[in-house]
Amino acid sequence: MNPIPLAVLTPIAFAFTLPLIGKLSKSVAKAYAVLGTFLTMLFTFEVFKSSGSGPLTYTFGGWRAPIGIVYEVDTMSAFLGLVTSTLLFLIAIYSLEYIKSGEVWYFTLYLGLEAGLIGVLYTGDLFNLFVMLEVTSVAAYALVMFNRDLQSLRAGLKYAFIGAIGTTLYFIAMGLLYRTYGTLNMAQLAEIVHSSDVVNASLAILLLATWAFLIKAAIFPNHFWLPDAHPAAPSPISAVLSGLVVNVGIYSIARLYFTLYSGLPEVKSLGTLLIILGAISAFLGAIMMNVHSDIKRIIAYSTIMHMGYLSMALGIGSSLALASAVFHTFNHAVAKSLLFLSAGIMIQIGGSRDLRDLAGIGRTNPLAMFSFAVAALSLAGIPPLNVFSSKVMLFTAFLDWNPALAGVLIVTSIMSLVAYVKMMRVLWLGCGKKESVGMPVMTGVVVAISIAVIVLGLVGPWIFKGIALPAVAQGWESYVAGGLGG
Repeated sequence: MNPIPLAVLTPIAFAFTLPLIGKLSKSVAKAYAVLGTFLTMLFTFEVFKSSGSGPLTYTFGGWRAPIGIVYEVDTMSAFLGLVTSTLLFLIAIYSLEYIKSGEVWYFTLYLGLEAGLIGVLYTGDLFNLFVMLEVTSVAAYALVMFNRDLQSLRAGLKYAFIGAIGTTLYFIAMGLLYRTYGTLNMAQLAEIVHSSDVVNASLAILLLATWAFLIKAAIFPNHFWLPDAHPAAPSPISAVLSGLVVNVGIYSIARLYFTLYSGLPEVKSLGTLLIILGAISAFLGAIMMNVHSDIKRIIAYSTIMHMGYLSMALGIGSSLALASAVFHTFNHAVAKSLLFLSAGIMIQIGGSRDLRDLAGIGRTNPLAMFSFAVAALSLAGIPPLNVFSSKVMLFTAFLDWNPALAGVLIVTSIMSLVAYVKMMRVLWLGCGKKESVGMPVMTGVVVAISIAVIVLGLVGPWIFKGIALPAVAQGWESYVAGGLGG
């Protein structure tokens, strides 16, 4: 049986039925929601196993393209889908103890967010990509405003307004695409673009879509919504937003540039823009990490920095750079989720996001502090933790292209390390007094992920060679063959 529809429809089905379960029992509803994320993880694993020999396709309702919606999953999207669903499962478990009220509403939105993320990664149709981006965005906006205080409402509305601009730009680009080529199926578009001289409006299409996805990925100058939205959300949602949701922008650019328009001069021209904006984002994020005292805002700026690295890799566009981008997307998602979840425990204990109020708080929960340190050192690129492996590959790709880009990576990594060390010093050695608070479920989740960060660092080279490189090697030709022959 084809596992794609199960992976896509399971979170949707659970999201729609969860409010009914919640009428009967909140505790049962929470367990039901976690079950939904667990089953989705299992189905995405089946999709990943099935995608190794070539893209896996599924046609909803039996209607072929260009009329019907076709889902096409290659190794890259299958791998990222598995990473996404696994982290969402673990974060859902963490949320069981974190969320104290409004649980049914929270998990309904959470499952909707998962449905949107999986849909973005799996779809082979640009209109369906638009729909899934909207599903993801609407759920994310609501979850940012979940606490319903002034700060979260303001941040959520700002996020929604900027996000609406992005999706509008993408919708216009999609209209130009359909007018030019007569289809929105990705495989058909890739075949037409690569087999004819019809490149009408290509630069306008790519520019509009690129700017829309740069908003989603929080790349300079479209980054300004993120430092407000991510800290304002509940900590588990901050982990989802910074670890997973921003990835949809990077993934969408990669799919647009290297499946639909691979090799076109317009892609090379815009690649230079991605490199410049990525470098600025990396420096901006690293500088701002050393300015703020809000622990979640510091981590949010770290996300901007890492998205800058990924933008630079996509701008280079070599096989090594693309494989490194896939690898770093994975490693960053794991480590950044861990960092936000660990910080969430200390914020719960201290009742504040200000580092000055969290002085010494790490001593009240040494396991959470250990997990925070593992995540922070990993993101700074300290061996043998997981992000070190992907930073080495990014460094190699940058060095091959231009040594200055490798210098950007090194300098900003050092700057981020300074910020992380400052945070760890305050959290562990600060002179605060707080009583220890038992949070066994949340602590158990962060310890499990911290162990994964260490193990992934040790096996990183095998993941790069066995998954990231083959994912890039499949290329647009394989995608077209799978989409039109499936």
